[in-house]
Amino acid sequence: MFSFFKTKKKTLSLFLSGGSVRGIAHIGVLKAFEEFKWPIDIIYGSSSGAIVGSLFCAGMSSDELVALLPKLSIRDFLKVKLSRQALFSSEAIQLFIEKNIGKITFKDLKIPLGVLATNIITAESEILNDPNLSVASAVRASSSIPGIFTPTLINNQSYVDGALSCDINLNYHHCDVKIACNAISEKPIQSAPITLYELIDRSIECMMISNAQFNKDIYDLQLNVVDKPMSSIDLKKSVYLVEYAYDFIKQNRNKIEALL
Repeated sequence: MFSFFKTKKKTLSLFLSGGSVRGIAHIGVLKAFEEFKWPIDIIYGSSSGAIVGSLFCAGMSSDELVALLPKLSIRDFLKVKLSRQALFSSEAIQLFIEKNIGKITFKDLKIPLGVLATNIITAESEILNDPNLSVASAVRASSSIPGIFTPTLINNQSYVDGALSCDINLNYHHCDVKIACNAISEKPIQSAPITLYELIDRSIECMMISNAQFNKDIYDLQLNVVDKPMSSIDLKKSVYLVEYAYDFIKQNRNKIEALL
């Protein structure tokens, strides 16, 4: 008879940013969410955030994601294919996802997922989540860094990295609470980029930092889960990234639970 006084459960959407290897920090975020039993109603991911998010939404636990780390190599995500567009084909990213969760579609996921990608024709951010769309191909599109990876074609549209466009106008799935996790440090780097890759990578970082500031009003809470600038391809930092993000979420537990 006291059911009238029960508080309705709030729904939660979790946003996971890109950041190449730095996106591994999101595994630590998910580990904390599992430990504290905070239910996630939908995950939105861009680039490496989409990679981590897709594996988790398909049913892999945070411990299983951590177990993948010692086996990871940058070569898992690179397929040399020199062209007029890029140094590498983005196909390796799709194959990596398929290797771990199979050739599933969005309707097969255990937790709803929205993959953010940039439509190179319209210059707009889009949420890729059609029920019959291949999860791996959507993640591939979201991770296609221009100049590094070739764009990804989906339904005759050409997509590149989701970090390149602003997501403030997107029609997100309605949730009561929106929490964003940013894997790009906002602190200055120690020296100017030297190589082509470093320059491209830092340029994208600058856009992501600006977008994070511009989009912050979308979210109820925005958390910076990487504490300092670091290489986007240094897998030696993987364990550190997971541990730092996990501890950071624990330190902000009261802020998060106050929203739920």
